[in-house]
Amino acid sequence: MLTVPGAAARLSLRQERMVMALSHAKSGDLVNIQDAAAEFSSNTSVTLVRDDHIEIFRLVLGAGTHMQEHSAAGAMTVQCLGGEVDFSCHDKTQTLRPGDLIYLNDAAPHALHSKQGTILLITLMLHRK
Repeated sequence: MLTVPGAAARLSLRQERMVMALSHAKSGDLVNIQDAAAEFSSNTSVTLVRDDHIEIFRLVLGAGTHMQEHSAAGAMTVQCLGGEVDFSCHDKTQTLRPGDLIYLNDAAPHALHSKQGTILLITLMLHRK
């Protein structure tokens, strides 16, 4: 099991394992979010779109991956593209399965645990200036 103990370690993990696209999609670009190269066991993330106030990335988690409670710098949606993940927020835990989407308001604390290999599409609405 991979455990990420907090926001600082999460950022470190993200920096170590993030595979950045050489260029992010621009307005009007077509992006395939179900990249065949995304392996359920890889624990990697690929940023698809990055702009002033939005960031969209695909997060791949291996079975048993746990991310302790943390929050994002803005509102966000998390959509399950494949696998299953227990997603905890607002004092409850729900299982996200393919096709499920959850919305979190600005900086809402959340945690997750992947029951099996999982692919998530995360959209962040940011407060960048």
